Amino acid sequence: MENTQMKCLSLESFGQPLAFKQVDIPQPGKGEVLIQVQASPINPSDLLFLTGKYANSGFIPPCIPGFEGSGLVVKSGGGEEADSLLNKRVAFIFCKGSYAQYTVANSQTCLLIDDDVTYNQAASSFVNPLTVVGMLEVVKEAKVKTVVHSAAASALGRMMVRYFKNNGVEVINIVRRQEQVDILKKEGATIILNQSDQDFFAQLKKLTTELNATIFFDAIAGPFTGEVLSQMPNNSTAYVYGLLSGENSSVSPAELIFRNQSVKGFLLGTWLQSITPELKKQSIEKLQKLIKTDLKSEISKEYSLQDGQQAVEYYSKNMTSGKVLIKPQQD
Repeated sequence: MENTQMKCLSLESFGQPLAFKQVDIPQPGKGEVLIQVQASPINPSDLLFLTGKYANSGFIPPCIPGFEGSGLVVKSGGGEEADSLLNKRVAFIFCKGSYAQYTVANSQTCLLIDDDVTYNQAASSFVNPLTVVGMLEVVKEAKVKTVVHSAAASALGRMMVRYFKNNGVEVINIVRRQEQVDILKKEGATIILNQSDQDFFAQLKKLTTELNATIFFDAIAGPFTGEVLSQMPNNSTAYVYGLLSGENSSVSPAELIFRNQSVKGFLLGTWLQSITPELKKQSIEKLQKLIKTDLKSEISKEYSLQDGQQAVEYYSKNMTSGKVLIKPQQD
């Protein structure tokens, strides 16, 4: 490569607009690869990170944001696995910032892309799909057959409907607007509750009791965590994986003491660290097929790096419309 510099988006400090700038191209160490980034999605976790609300991400401003993407491996830092990826198309996660023309990733967190999968489709191979895979493993371990999910019309929520259904698990989908009900019906969802309805909580209690739904995946947090748990059977658990409300989850002490309800966090990186190497390998290998079917992402818009801040602003207001991609090789 003749060029030593690349274009990127830089987060100079939390809560500030992204800056478009040039920096040195990073170099891979042993076991790492240099990737020419073709597409990178904006995820809810990216929005949280940009505002400083996504702790323990390992990124400290000034830095290049972006947790995942797809591209072409153009250089190996050495090691058998890294060398084997040279000149291969890959999806990747846990990189040194994907909102850039080039990034470095560990070869073990790269996934070869099948020939019939585009870079756009492969860009969202990890964060949402692997989170859904992990959530199902939690459900299977608990031997639960029905779960509750908030903000269910999100890209992740639509994946959950398809993937859980095909694995014998029913989802009680909670949304806020009628158009979101319609979105989920098209995905094959059979139980959809609109939290704007007057009898929402009564409907929720009836369904969770009848179906013994004792797991709640919550993307909203705030008081809503406790409000939903209070309508679920005794010994239920809320797994909080997002904070769309911007508020801390709150649960009544009576729920915790007298009904044995519990609240836990769910983070993809933590789950991956907690499972066996075999299950981790199996879960990642599943993605090659599933990103074409159950865990497929819908793409709504593409933006160049230069328009990266505009992309963030658009996605933050249109999160249920489909994935917004940053395309680093576009002018």
